[in-house]
Amino acid sequence: MNAQTAASPDAPLPTPSPPHHADSALPSWTGQWLGRVTSPTWGGEARRLLLAAGFAAVFGVSLGMRKGGASIALGAVGAPAGIVAVAAVAVPAFAIVLALANAPLQAMDLAHATSRAAMRAGLFLAGLAPAVALLVVTCEDALTVDVIGFGGLLFAGAIAAQAFAADLRPSLAGTPRVTRAVLSVVLPAFLVFAAVLAARVWWLALPMLTEVS
Repeated sequence: MNAQTAASPDAPLPTPSPPHHADSALPSWTGQWLGRVTSPTWGGEARRLLLAAGFAAVFGVSLGMRKGGASIALGAVGAPAGIVAVAAVAVPAFAIVLALANAPLQAMDLAHATSRAAMRAGLFLAGLAPAVALLVVTCEDALTVDVIGFGGLLFAGAIAAQAFAADLRPSLAGTPRVTRAVLSVVLPAFLVFAAVLAARVWWLALPMLTEVS
């Protein structure tokens, strides 16, 4: 016992600090790709979009397993084609409309929202792929396979559309009243256009879902 402890016998003991886990603050893999980025970069958003296309390709492979051979390659290309078409055609057109409406959005804001929406759709399709693969190789009814295939793609598109709109809505909430009125029409119109574009691309790029078996 030292002199300080002897002089103050009632002094409180120091409280031990809780153990620190080095990885407790690290985001999960899914959270890393789905979460918002404080300072997004073009390279980072391109990687996220590419990864989303890769996940969608897994779903396309599962569809192609019904016929095998070249259908697997066509499915791997066709399933992500709808996502890529929206990102390459519909989003730039939407950016032009936003600029004409004087909306306070930067190109990076649109890129960030687009890649996050695509990642949500891609993860959904990749998660659905094993069940779809089992279905397409065991089900004899071609109509059922078509409904499941297109249903999964369209549901993924709906998930992406909801995520895209949710990402942009806070940034557009503070715009002038006239701009908000224009955007209340433009944003739903864009989502419908994107859905029609993706569905058309999938219809053309996935012949295994449109040919009579």
